[in-house]
Amino acid sequence: MPFIEEEKFKLMQQDLDNAKLKREVAESELSSAQEKLAAVKRNSKVLPMVLGILLGLALGATYYFYTNGSSSVNDIDIEKVKKEEAFRVIDSISRAEARAMRNNSNSSDIDVDTVTDELTENIEGKTIYSVQIGVLSENNYPLLSSEVIPSTVTANNGYFKYSLGLFSTIEEAKDLQKELVKLGFKDAFVASYVNGERQKIHN
Repeated sequence: MPFIEEEKFKLMQQDLDNAKLKREVAESELSSAQEKLAAVKRNSKVLPMVLGILLGLALGATYYFYTNGSSSVNDIDIEKVKKEEAFRVIDSISRAEARAMRNNSNSSDIDVDTVTDELTENIEGKTIYSVQIGVLSENNYPLLSSEVIPSTVTANNGYFKYSLGLFSTIEEAKDLQKELVKLGFKDAFVASYVNGERQKIHN
């Protein structure tokens, strides 16, 4: 057996003790890391469960409100609503026809050329508002009747623009626009004109 000096033996013993100490520190760090990993794993299991429970509650609430809350929509009598809307539209048309009849009865002996000349003189240089209801590539359709409301058809770049009404204020034109939208002219808009030239579109 080889002979080891006492000093070397002490040094070896210290190295061994240091190695044991380092091993204990490493084992302590490893156990700490393992505990953290276990906590993360527990949390990663809890989070999906919590999210799953919340999703289940949301779906349950949606189903509940869909089955119980939609009964108020189902209780509406669609035919009654349609009938009321039809009466409203017919009433609007009847009022417009009555207004036209009053205007026609008041103006039965008026010379149209004279009125046109007077109107042209009165609006020269002033802003006039009208409601455009459509643009078509052909002018084959008698869409407008000036008997009920003043209407114009203007040609521009091969298209025909159909407009209703001649108003001195934008409020009057917007009132007509609202009624036309209710009747189905969803794209109707108000435009302003000076001496027949379009100035601006008003939304």
